Amino acid sequence: MADKLDPKDLLKPRDPATLPNGPGRSPSTLYPALVQAFAASGERAMDVDVKKIGRKPDTVRQALEKAIRSAGLKGRMRVGRYGEEVVLIKL
Repeated sequence: MADKLDPKDLLKPRDPATLPNGPGRSPSTLYPALVQAFAASGERAMDVDVKKIGRKPDTVRQALEKAIRSAGLKGRMRVGRYGEEVVLIKL
C-alpha cells in the first residue's frame, strides 16, 4: 500500500509566521545527571533502568556515551550494552 501514496498527499501548506521560535527539542538533562550520579557513587558498575527511561537500549547507550564525553569523563568510565541491558562501568 505504501507505494500507492502520492507524496503531494503528505504535504500541506503552512504559514511560516505560525512556526515556533527557537530550536525544536532542547537537550535532555537526564543523561548528564545519570553520569554525574554514577561518578559520585562508590560503585564500579551500575545498571541503567532502560524500561523506566522509556527509550530503546541503544538510544540510552548513545546518549550516555555523549554525556560521558561532554562531562570530560571519557577514559574514566564507559557504557556497556549487553542485550537489552545498559551498564555504566568505571575504568
